[in-house]
Amino acid sequence: MPIRTIFAATILFAVPMLARTAENDDFNPYKAAKVGDYATYKLNTKVAGNNIPGVITQSVIEKTEKEAKLKVVSSVNGMDVAGPIQTIDLTKPYDPTKGLPPGFEGTMKKVKDGKEKLKVMGKDYDTTWNAYDLDGKISGMEIKSSIKVWFSKDIALGVAKVEMTAEIKALNTETSKLETTKLEMTMEPTEAGNKKP
Repeated sequence: MPIRTIFAATILFAVPMLARTAENDDFNPYKAAKVGDYATYKLNTKVAGNNIPGVITQSVIEKTEKEAKLKVVSSVNGMDVAGPIQTIDLTKPYDPTKGLPPGFEGTMKKVKDGKEKLKVMGKDYDTTWNAYDLDGKISGMEIKSSIKVWFSKDIALGVAKVEMTAEIKALNTETSKLETTKLEMTMEPTEAGNKKP
């Protein structure tokens, strides 16, 4: 199975988690955000014996009282890929199980939560975390994944860290056999703040 396909699957699930996590049932990290707020995340992915570093930057590009629009750009091996503009409803709390990529068939359920002190960008933060199990299919791949997201109201755009482990089954087009690939991914912010437009 091509590493590029597996990496694309990782991005499909990791990026929406940035915008879809919630500290509690009423928390929405974008209510307090301003146009120009951004967060840049270091992305480390291990798949099929390869380490694939990358960077994801999320920016608030428009905001009203009812919604925020986000631009997300991923950079891997020197290639920048802009995702679709995400519109976040500020009138509702987040439900991460509703924020999955188009075409995904399956389930995502919250399995645990807790609180933890975490060092982020050289500073200690009080964080809350949620853990999710994901099981489904997308683009011909079967995915079973565990995702854990830490967040803090004191960090721009709220996300302090994301970890994901997954088993991805897909058809190898060269051998016509179903292959399973294990994946580990970590995302941590390296920079956050406001760049006024």
